[in-house]
Amino acid sequence: MQVYKNLDQITNKHPLNERDGISHHVMNHVDWNEDYFIHRYSEEANKAIEDIHARGKVPIIIGGTHYYLQNLLFTNKTVGDTLNMPKEVRETTAEENEILDGPVDKIFQIIKELDPVIAEKFHPQDKRKLRRALQIYWTTGEKPSKLYHEQKLDELEDSSLKYNTLLYWVFCDPEILKPRLDVRVDKMMESGARDEIHKLYEVYKKQEPSPDCTRGIWQVIGFKEFLPWLEAGADLQSLFEEGVERMKIRTRQYAKHQVKWIRKLLSVELEKESRFNFKYGGKLYLLDATDLSQWQENVHGRGIGIANQFLQGGPSSVAYDQAPDQFKYMISENLGSEVTSNKRLGSENNWKHFTCDICKDKNGNPMVAVGEESWKVHVQSRRHRRLAGAGERKRKHEMMMQANERNEACNTGNDKNDASN
Repeated sequence: MQVYKNLDQITNKHPLNERDGISHHVMNHVDWNEDYFIHRYSEEANKAIEDIHARGKVPIIIGGTHYYLQNLLFTNKTVGDTLNMPKEVRETTAEENEILDGPVDKIFQIIKELDPVIAEKFHPQDKRKLRRALQIYWTTGEKPSKLYHEQKLDELEDSSLKYNTLLYWVFCDPEILKPRLDVRVDKMMESGARDEIHKLYEVYKKQEPSPDCTRGIWQVIGFKEFLPWLEAGADLQSLFEEGVERMKIRTRQYAKHQVKWIRKLLSVELEKESRFNFKYGGKLYLLDATDLSQWQENVHGRGIGIANQFLQGGPSSVAYDQAPDQFKYMISENLGSEVTSNKRLGSENNWKHFTCDICKDKNGNPMVAVGEESWKVHVQSRRHRRLAGAGERKRKHEMMMQANERNEACNTGNDKNDASN
């Protein structure tokens, strides 16, 4: 979101007066009416990295959107990575572009017919990935599932890292982080976020049809959460406060998702690097930011020490433990091997959609889980068990009512027989 112009508060850009003169790249340059996709990000970020390297400096990449970071740091992390794309690639036609920009249901049905294997890899409502898969098929003539298999074979030959890479995880205990995030949202509101939301809404309401809040700048945490307040027309403080609360909830959810990505997805990629003895780096070092009074020692000092050893002697020269003793369980060296992932060679055999008729998605359709692991998590979830229990109670109640109706019918029939006798 920080690639978009202005909106410094709700996109949480690092304040200029705190940057100590350090140049920040690939940010604050995209107009609000533009979509921003992963391939544009990769092109712009790689260009900045090459420029920084050419000046003898070390790039520091801060995230962020993990899907974008993973594509930037590793090769073969999106279906149809340019390194493995066929040489002959054509442009999509106007008719094809209309479909690609149209409803996700139609895109899913088409890709399901053209490449049923890759269709099972993605959620039926994941428009971004389905769109990219269909675009690859049309522009190359190759099935995305075939390209994906070739990418996974390449990973067995050599490291997937594009650069010598040192990774930090600035970690905070979740129970400490939650109120810290809430305070951050409050400070955003005090520092001008409210005005930014109004300015964004002025652009939003002039567009016809209304922009899709899952794309572009409109998906930023801190806009759609306030739509009920904005659309009410009156500056109702109660609706504004509800928007603030929704923003806090979404921010906490996003932080939780970031941890999940590191432990469930990034760890899989780093575990692959262990096969090549981390020759280009790839070890993850945890910096404990739980106690801010200890920042200089736990984050700044430890981080600088690790970086100095890495830069002076290479990846194998770092003598620091990957995490303090109390957090070593978070990034154990075999964590990636313990995770069931659909990003390993052969995982295609596990791609499958599971449909739950009990639970519904935001559109009221049956909930779909992708992969057996996701399905198991869903059926054990509190929401599913609550709804399943309610459904079972309803079924038993209906059976009892039907039994009562049958009994009443029998009793009525018996009463009539007694009367006739």
